Amino acid sequence: MIAFLIIIYVAVALVLFKVLHLKPTAYLIATMIVVGVFMIGGVVVVWTQSAPITDKMVTSQYVVQLVPYVKGQVKTIYAQALQPMKKGELLLEIDPAPYQYTVSQVEAQLAASKANVKQAEAGLATANAAVPNAQANLAKAKAADELAKTQEQIALNIQRADKAAISVLNVAKATQERQEADAAVQQAEAGLAQAQASAQQAAAAVQTAQSNVPVVEAQLEDAQFNLAQCKMLAPSDGYVVNWQVQVGTMLGPAPLAAAGTFVNVSDTAVAAVFPQNWLSNVEPGNDVEMVLNPYPGRLFLGKVDYVISASGGGQFTTSGTIPNAARIGSDGLYAVRINFSDDAVARKLSLGSGGSAVIYTNKGKATHVISKVAIRMKKWLLYVMPSVEKPS
Repeated sequence: MIAFLIIIYVAVALVLFKVLHLKPTAYLIATMIVVGVFMIGGVVVVWTQSAPITDKMVTSQYVVQLVPYVKGQVKTIYAQALQPMKKGELLLEIDPAPYQYTVSQVEAQLAASKANVKQAEAGLATANAAVPNAQANLAKAKAADELAKTQEQIALNIQRADKAAISVLNVAKATQERQEADAAVQQAEAGLAQAQASAQQAAAAVQTAQSNVPVVEAQLEDAQFNLAQCKMLAPSDGYVVNWQVQVGTMLGPAPLAAAGTFVNVSDTAVAAVFPQNWLSNVEPGNDVEMVLNPYPGRLFLGKVDYVISASGGGQFTTSGTIPNAARIGSDGLYAVRINFSDDAVARKLSLGSGGSAVIYTNKGKATHVISKVAIRMKKWLLYVMPSVEKPS
């Protein structure tokens, strides 16, 4: 479009000065220059504000460091480098034997704890059954004691009324029987107290045994969790970039010693960089066309997710050093996150692919054709032009 405008401008100038033979006065030449600047420059301004285009872009995906939760030797490696994997598929397995031993041991402890609960409950049932028996014995003893007291009182009353009516031996016998009945009552009360104390102890034993079961169950869950962690699974759809291990390698839960790097392809996006003043009309949802260097001849479609309206140049690290004023500045660029319109296509793209992107805003749609032509020229030029960016 710009070249076309320049051609029109040159053609008009040739017609004025060569065909119509206008005299090239200073005023006319200055007017032609001003008209040319405003005509071409105005189109360029509207174009850059309405359909900005950039060659600074890269496809981005999240990368996960594969760090095991448990320590152990690698037993089997299932995933190969760059092999597509689905979420939950097995990547590698750590020798599970030590953790299986722990699970078996805790399972035995859990079985013993549950057996202790049953034994304690049986003891509680026996103790509870002894209480009614003790209560019955006490009631029987009290009844016998009341009878003995009554007989003793009768004997004493007869003796007071007429000493010759009852022998001293019978009075002594009634007194002795009452004393024995009193002792039987005390013994029955002691038996009841002992039965009740035994029942309380049995109930406490049941509570203690029952409280041990959740503790051992939690230990079993922890042991089973550790056993399950011996199998390292794919955290999402993606692939392993590089394995740092082989069979027999000792792994540990240390982030600095990852087993490998996993690329998550379920969220592939583009980060494109534009001059800040070109993004005044860009809004989330604007259409985007992209050309990626590894795929010449192909045009990819997308949508603006959001503009990252922040730059690292404005970030100061907390320290005791005063910022050097001579080094403060901005490159005048903002990044824009772009999502691909077709997720299936995005999953197949390579990580870190460079290329070009153009955003079509809702303003100046007449100038969109400039960027449409430019982006399509770039996709065909990739067949012959190198795509390596020169170092700054």
